[in-house]
Amino acid sequence: MGEYAWYPGRELTEHSNVARFCRAHGLDGYRELQRRSVADPEWYWSSAARDMGIVWHEQPLSARDGRGGIAATRWFPGGRTNLVESCLERHVRRGRPDATALRWEREDGTRGQLGYRETARLSARVATGLRGLGVGEGDRVAGYLPPGPEAFVLLFACARVGAVLVPMFSGFGTEALAVRLADAEARVLVTAEATTRRGKRYEMLPVARAAAEKVPDVRHLVVVADEPPDTAPPTGTATTTWRALTEAKPAETVHLPASAPFLLLYTSGTTGRPKGAVHTHGGFPVQVGSEVRYNLDVRPDDVAFWVTDPGWIMFALVAVGCTLAGACVLAYEGAVDHPGPDRLWRLLDEHRVSVFGSSPSLARAMMTTDGPGSAASRLRILGSTGEPWTEDAWRWYFHEVGGGRCPVINISGGTEVGGSLLASAPTVPQTPCGFTGPCLGIDAVIEDADGAEVGEGEMGELVVRQSWPGMTRGLWRAPERFARTYFSRRPGRWSHGDLASRSDGEWFVHGRLDDVMKVAGKRLGPAEVEDAVIGDPAVAEAAAVGVPHPVKGEALWCFVVPAHGTLSAPDADRIRARVADALGPAFRPSRVIGLPELPRTRTGKVMRRLIRDCVTQDVPGDLSTLANPHSLEALRAAVHEAADG
Repeated sequence: MGEYAWYPGRELTEHSNVARFCRAHGLDGYRELQRRSVADPEWYWSSAARDMGIVWHEQPLSARDGRGGIAATRWFPGGRTNLVESCLERHVRRGRPDATALRWEREDGTRGQLGYRETARLSARVATGLRGLGVGEGDRVAGYLPPGPEAFVLLFACARVGAVLVPMFSGFGTEALAVRLADAEARVLVTAEATTRRGKRYEMLPVARAAAEKVPDVRHLVVVADEPPDTAPPTGTATTTWRALTEAKPAETVHLPASAPFLLLYTSGTTGRPKGAVHTHGGFPVQVGSEVRYNLDVRPDDVAFWVTDPGWIMFALVAVGCTLAGACVLAYEGAVDHPGPDRLWRLLDEHRVSVFGSSPSLARAMMTTDGPGSAASRLRILGSTGEPWTEDAWRWYFHEVGGGRCPVINISGGTEVGGSLLASAPTVPQTPCGFTGPCLGIDAVIEDADGAEVGEGEMGELVVRQSWPGMTRGLWRAPERFARTYFSRRPGRWSHGDLASRSDGEWFVHGRLDDVMKVAGKRLGPAEVEDAVIGDPAVAEAAAVGVPHPVKGEALWCFVVPAHGTLSAPDADRIRARVADALGPAFRPSRVIGLPELPRTRTGKVMRRLIRDCVTQDVPGDLSTLANPHSLEALRAAVHEAADG
């Protein structure tokens, strides 16, 4: 482990949310709190729920009932609640009705905001409108929307009447949308007419109509428009407008068991249908509230902005976690670097953002641009998630965006986790790319293939030994798949699939196990290779994959986006030498291939699986989250040329 790059100042060590919580319970800092939270999870989750202001209409009998084992643990049994009370109504009742809950901006410059009272009233009206469409407790309502007020309000409207929100990525095509609608058996689909990205209009309503046509369960299509569109609705599907929903009389909030689902969020599998993770009114707010409050240190006067889409877990995490804290959320529709990188800096400045979160991929893409300068002067917390950092990108993010004064709160989890398993803490010194350790209340270890804990500096799989409140209640309509995916390899323990290590008290994630390469009998994570490659001045981005080899088992191939348009043969030779020098001669890449861009998801994750499938000519798995499908043609051509060579 290298030297610490950041040390917490007095403001955080004395006045942060987690410092205050530790003092209240007589604990000597974050690490002692983490140890106690794992040793006594009932104490921690009950205390944290009280501290963050969870409203119970009926108090739970206990924090958890673990008699069914990790896969069937019940959280807050006997409790009745509704997350709308905790996230919205509580702030209205306690004297902050006009505090801003949401600010939004669109690529064309249109912007607006909603206060807590206004959000509560609007969500109550939309809730009544949904009831008028026949939506009741447990019914699924799909949201196919860009980031903005409708996606934000719909989340709370569904929760208010006990409906289950099914968020859809705003870039999905017809088939991807239809598959998820059918699996969820959604009764209502709420969609925008279109969205704009990089100045180009993308039609959403035709996609929604075509998908609804394929799914008989969808009985109503709600369009964000003042008047119903002229085009005919799909057979059997009635069309109404968002405006009509907002004109209904406000609905009362229903009181639900803590185990009642409020969110059905799909994550892609490499094969088969997407996996539907189920999150609840009791567990999800407490889980994300803990992370937002104690790791990201969000406070009532903060404006939090995370670059994400309503179809991803981070949108719900930020919306629920930040409103629970009484803070303001910023939502932006469009590309944050359009028409230039200064668009992001202007967003931070003009909306007075103090907590900013993004992916390492966005940081790498912005590294060749000028930093924000004084435009980011109000930032005090940086967040990151999505994939492992390279050290150069981490340091650029820390110095150029955060001015060297803001901690980088790295979080890692996923859709099924309902938040994070690992996180940084704002009161603990940081080294680049690392995590302070498991999140509060998370009993995580790193194990080898035989189930033994690995030693310092050794890599293994991230495994969790006890349930946590945000853990999915299963996979929608797939109990056997749930058991097989997470518990079959290590009975009684959650197998997360991340390759991790720890050193001197800090933890590091090296990528997904599916991405791990085994070259000449030695295991290697892609992040280590990519860190070495990106250090070359000719390289802007890189992805490393393992390709079957008759002698080595796997050969290392590196795909790079050249910093200056082309990759010469001397460049490729130099990159091979860099990797060999950094990792050892056995890891010298067999191929270094230039690409105009890497295939990636809308959240910025590089799709290494897809790259590997192109090399091996395997049939690719789920491509519905691919943000740049045009990248495949160049990838296939480059692989074909390399194979011929």
